[in-house]
Amino acid sequence: MNKFSLCNTKARLASAVLLATVLTPAWAWEAGRMTGGGSIICPAPVYRVTFGYELHCQPEHGSIPGPNNLEVNFSGGNNFHLTTLTKAVCSGPDTTTPNAPFNTMTGEGIGTLNGQAATIKFVLVDNAEPGRYYDTAKFVITTTSGTALNCGPRLLDGGNNQAHRETGRP
Repeated sequence: MNKFSLCNTKARLASAVLLATVLTPAWAWEAGRMTGGGSIICPAPVYRVTFGYELHCQPEHGSIPGPNNLEVNFSGGNNFHLTTLTKAVCSGPDTTTPNAPFNTMTGEGIGTLNGQAATIKFVLVDNAEPGRYYDTAKFVITTTSGTALNCGPRLLDGGNNQAHRETGRP
């Protein structure tokens, strides 16, 4: 093998390692919680969705610690209230702050939309400070009648998603 071939092989190997590092998340199923709230603007028709929450991450193969609260308000006074968080996967990495080992929560739950049974799927991302115009949110709320809200991922128009390291748990 000549000097050029050896350098080329090393460069390809370094590129493969870098690509694998970028494509493989450094953390998955991290312990912690997310708090915050804000608003996103949903297109066609344009309307504001406001939300507030405190949600805990689900340990891999474990139950979700509490408390878990999520409220989503949108068009014409519609209100979703989470009653049970059924999935809350926290993943990352969060390279933006030392306060949490993750920056993304992907979750699902059961609740009510205007008092009627509904489900929710959501993705909340903490992309550092300030939250506005950096963090993102996505919500899909479904009732027996169909999808009531499908918006995102959208940049926060106001507010902040904040990932936190888990504290006070054994």
